[in-house]
Amino acid sequence: MADAKGGGTDQPAYKGAKAPCVYCGKVIERGVDRCPHCRISYSFAVRKASREVVGEWFYLDPRNPSGRGVTFETLIKMIEKGRIKPDSIVRGPTTHHDWMFAAEAPRLAKYLRLCPHCFAEARPEDTYCDACQMNMNERPAEARPDAAPDAVKEPFHKAAYQMEERLAEAAGAEPTETPPPAPAVGRPVPSSEPSPRPGPPRSPAAAAAAALADSAADPGERRSRVGPTPERARPKLWLVLVLTWVTLIPIFLVLAYAVPDFPLHTTLHSAFGRGETAPPETPPQPTGEVDPQWLQAQLARADAAEQKKDYAAAMHIYEEIVEKTGEESWRQRIAAIRHKSEQERRKRLQKLRDRLEMAEDLAARKRYDDALAVLRNISPEDRRLLGSLGIGVENMEGSIRTAKAQHDKKEQQRKELTERLAAAKALRQEGRPKEALAAYEAIGNAFDADLVADFIDLANVIRALKAEIAKAEAAEPPEPPPDEAATEIADLLAKTASLEKAEKFSEALATLQQIKETFDKKFWPDQLEQRIRDVKSKKEALEFFGMD
Repeated sequence: MADAKGGGTDQPAYKGAKAPCVYCGKVIERGVDRCPHCRISYSFAVRKASREVVGEWFYLDPRNPSGRGVTFETLIKMIEKGRIKPDSIVRGPTTHHDWMFAAEAPRLAKYLRLCPHCFAEARPEDTYCDACQMNMNERPAEARPDAAPDAVKEPFHKAAYQMEERLAEAAGAEPTETPPPAPAVGRPVPSSEPSPRPGPPRSPAAAAAAALADSAADPGERRSRVGPTPERARPKLWLVLVLTWVTLIPIFLVLAYAVPDFPLHTTLHSAFGRGETAPPETPPQPTGEVDPQWLQAQLARADAAEQKKDYAAAMHIYEEIVEKTGEESWRQRIAAIRHKSEQERRKRLQKLRDRLEMAEDLAARKRYDDALAVLRNISPEDRRLLGSLGIGVENMEGSIRTAKAQHDKKEQQRKELTERLAAAKALRQEGRPKEALAAYEAIGNAFDADLVADFIDLANVIRALKAEIAKAEAAEPPEPPPDEAATEIADLLAKTASLEKAEKFSEALATLQQIKETFDKKFWPDQLEQRIRDVKSKKEALEFFGMD
């Protein structure tokens, strides 16, 4: 059967030329440098950086719905860059891994400057909300221990909070009784009476599992100890409004009577006979005459510059405030900004140092492409920062490219040297020592001695070949003079003729073979080969008739 993802072959997709993207999970071609769907690179540096931020928080991204989890620090950075907004959907440990809006997620919402319970303005460094007095890191949340009961406000999603509290109570309850056993046949009979024999107490985990199992079972087959649950009627809108105002009006009156700056405070005190209250003390004014609107505008500019991480501009604005107002207390803010700037600079330099060390390590292991990929990911701002410290990223890239070119050239020479050594060895094994010697000498002239030494001891091989050639030349008999050779051949031919007349063809054939083996070819008589064949045929004819 043809595979739908394998291109019409019987081979499965996971054994073919396609593979899922490690980031978005969509099927792509193997060996590509970048996913065509999520557009994320597969370089060494990008994959290493993506694994360093893997965590247990998830955000719903339509472009990459199956993306990896990230750390909480990564979510904070995404909030600073504007990628995570109050209406973004996230889940994590504080949401019990349920999807919810980022503005409702405990611990995360305050980095969006919102309280997850009442959506009032909040600060990341606070634990409790100043408006509702609830813990912004938990859900369901507890109120501030020292908060007044009147100051604690109900959460915005009260129904959801109550459900979570009931689930928490069901998970932590220790039952003292066991439900009655279900009938063997038919539907279970609801009963409100407890079992006569109490069973052993169950753990909170077991109680929660039992509660979830009862809620997931079929309504007709679910066991019950209290009988069927009556359907809850929806409250009337007018009743909700009346109860809401009945609750809020006393709180408003209490606040108006107790808080001096609250509206109607003076009226209520006069009505109840307390008389006029003393006006609140004015905050200390700066020594210099400063326009409050100008001061607020300068503070807003300084805060915006700090949010953009332009710490030099922020400190300059605070210096102007100190110079104009004469208040030295603002210098503490300047020191705090300077300390924050130095901390971020140290972290940034440490990250760049780690990246440069990684590139050097990859280059030392001759993985030049990966080293260059790591250096390419350094931004122009980081390059300028390193340049101010005397570290030239461009010079480092140039040295790595030079080392890569030298390595590639050396690898090419090694490949060519291997092929030529194999050819010279084959000539030596074929018994052609002179040609092998010439090949080895050419190798010694063409390649560097250190490179050749990695493969073979060329001097010893050449010395051995020369000794082998000299030994072979010494073993060959000296060639006789032409006159003596002609005389010896004539005597042997005469002997062969007499042996043929005597029909001693075996001895005649041996004499002709002696001429062929002893003397050089230039001394052979004409038609020596033909005569050997004739004598051999005569010998075979005698042997056939049994006359030899």
